[in-house]
Amino acid sequence: MYSGDGSSDDHEKAAIAKTAASRLKSSGDYPAALAKYTEAVLLAPPSALLLAHRAHCLFRMDRRAAAVRDCDAALDRNPDSAKALRIRGECHVRAGEYQKALGDLSAAQSIDFDGEAARMLKETTAKCREMDAERVKAKNEEEDRLRKRGEEIKKAQEEARREAEEEERSSAAGAAGMGGMPGMGGMGGMPGMGGMPGMGGMPGGIPGMGGGMPGMGGGGGMEGMMAGLMSDPEVAAGMQNPKVMKAFQDLMSGPGGPMGVMSNPAKLQEMMSDPEVGPFMQKLMGKVMGGGGMGGMGGMPGMGGMGGMDGGFGGDMDDMPDLDDDEMPDLVD
Repeated sequence: MYSGDGSSDDHEKAAIAKTAASRLKSSGDYPAALAKYTEAVLLAPPSALLLAHRAHCLFRMDRRAAAVRDCDAALDRNPDSAKALRIRGECHVRAGEYQKALGDLSAAQSIDFDGEAARMLKETTAKCREMDAERVKAKNEEEDRLRKRGEEIKKAQEEARREAEEEERSSAAGAAGMGGMPGMGGMGGMPGMGGMPGMGGMPGGIPGMGGGMPGMGGGGGMEGMMAGLMSDPEVAAGMQNPKVMKAFQDLMSGPGGPMGVMSNPAKLQEMMSDPEVGPFMQKLMGKVMGGGGMGGMGGMPGMGGMGGMDGGFGGDMDDMPDLDDDEMPDLVD
């Protein structure tokens, strides 16, 4: 490209070189024409038309990048150079850059109509429409894919939620209707109680225990009692509390079952003093004993009596006298 300061310009030689270059280009000798155009460019400041002619030679020699640079330089000197716009548009068509080609060819035709450029513009316009249609199609397909994916995710989430709700309902129904505590199998009866048909009163012994414990006619009665308890709505509702469930399991699995706790006043007091467990155990004991709580057991001579289950043991266990075996009354005639 020309880089002189004007002091050594030789416009006459530049004109001679341009004439020679034009003659060579017309004959199809583009390499020789390119050399002469370059000579003219170096001898004097080139015009936009001279640069456009050299760009045409470069384009014919398949040197499109160099041709585009000459067209850019020509358009810097003259933005309305139709020849530079056409050649640059053709370069863009060859490179598959149809949107850029469409802009250059349209601008060139608006300045100076050319039949060959018009043909290329028509083809380029059709190609751009095809590309636009393909882009729209690809965009729509991607949107459809994302929409279907979103629907699949939403469906999977809904199914998971329904399964969780069904599992929760099944668990709740199983807990409400279970006939016994999981893992306990069923208790065959109170240890040591055998089949007490009714104690009839212990002479000189424990007043107040008239005819035996209701519902405990024999060793198999415990199973019936447990089934009745677990089908009771109040008991089933109470079992929904994990803390109550734990206390009930401890009670049933301990020595002697529910009645065994009677021999452990400290444990009984601990359970009854719990604000969540106490009311439930009071109600449970009431159902086990056939009433609203253990109503006081009269007492062995010298005990002062057990005051009932509402607040724990009413009497003082320390006051209970020790009895030797020969002092115990006989229970069997």
